[in-house]
Amino acid sequence: MKSSCFRSFCFFVFIGVQIGSYSQTSSFLDSLLKTELPKYKSILNDPTKYKLQIIYTQINRSQNNEAELIDHRFHLTKDYVYPASIVKLPIALLALLKINELNKTGLSRSTTMLTDSLFNCHKKIDIDTSSATGFPSIENYIKRMFLVSDNDAFARTYEFVGVDYAHQRLKALGFKDIRLLNRLDANCAMDSAKTAPPIYFLDAKKDTVYQQPLSRCSEKLVHPNSNSKFGKYHREQGKWVAGSKDFSQHNYLQISDAHELMKRLVFNDVNTSADKLPLDNNSRLFMIKELGLYPRESNFPRYDAKRYYDSFKKYFIHGSVVSKIEQDSVRVINIVGRAFGFLIDCAYIVDFKNNLEFFLTASIYVDESGRVGSGKYEYDQLGLPFLKDLSLCLYKYERQRKRTVVPDLTELKDLFEYKLHN
Repeated sequence: MKSSCFRSFCFFVFIGVQIGSYSQTSSFLDSLLKTELPKYKSILNDPTKYKLQIIYTQINRSQNNEAELIDHRFHLTKDYVYPASIVKLPIALLALLKINELNKTGLSRSTTMLTDSLFNCHKKIDIDTSSATGFPSIENYIKRMFLVSDNDAFARTYEFVGVDYAHQRLKALGFKDIRLLNRLDANCAMDSAKTAPPIYFLDAKKDTVYQQPLSRCSEKLVHPNSNSKFGKYHREQGKWVAGSKDFSQHNYLQISDAHELMKRLVFNDVNTSADKLPLDNNSRLFMIKELGLYPRESNFPRYDAKRYYDSFKKYFIHGSVVSKIEQDSVRVINIVGRAFGFLIDCAYIVDFKNNLEFFLTASIYVDESGRVGSGKYEYDQLGLPFLKDLSLCLYKYERQRKRTVVPDLTELKDLFEYKLHN
């Protein structure tokens, strides 16, 4: 994907049929999955129960390496899906955009960032032993978010971005329905996100290069989904109460928007002006690399390989069960979500050896008890095996699919230092 031979126009096409007013399903994808995944017949035949939604994007190249993207969708609906940690993708992007837009001398993603504490749920942060410098920075926070889905790193980055900026910028980029309403801190009330603490960026001499004062959310944000309830029971004041849990004050990010963000990120250097993210190529490659690395491949931060094994956040292809991924020809560049019985993976999958690439995003809900917040869900028994087999099914199809032109993946090979082994 070297920019010199990859600067082209991307076509975004939807091929499929509309079913009713709330569900989109590609006849091709429906047939393929039901043929190749008979063991998951109960899920595929009752996608509403499992809140199953899938988007698979084929990528075809021209002689000039131009990319044509063709979306195939299975049961894409407007039903509420709890996004969990996939909100880390837009917040990381927004943080990099904001730094660029501030355009302050000495301010970059690697600049030391100190967070003050004035109110409850604010945390005073002035050191980060996981970083190369020993100090916090947006760069290290993004690494922590993408490598191991760190919630504290998300909270500090979220505070820098700010609620108003986040939603105004997302709307300008065409994502008017995304809602980032809380900082993923279970000990904080949901409305705590409305106030962000003072933040200071310091240069190597400890001089302040940018100061962000205490800020409060001024926008009145309407939740896009009028029905954001699920489950049979939920907890109130430590007790189980009959009835669904209301998520209308929680984060909202449909898998279609996450999928679109991933596509724009990967192909940003060739996007048309309407779809182009105002992101420099260095920042784009930084995000892609951190999304694709295994925790053990990071020196700063450094992680215990037993706790944060290779497939810790690789639900597709590896099913989050492989301790060490020996082969290095396949890379899953992705963001995942796992909470309240929901599993989500949003990925760009590449195979350098076989020269194939595709996008895949899917969500599934596996809570047979209906007790929202119990912490006991069928992740290992059903959700993760399904996501693994779903991705392997489509990977197998991609291996067999005829391509007129072999994609040039040089840029990504260089990024992950992939060398073809004989």
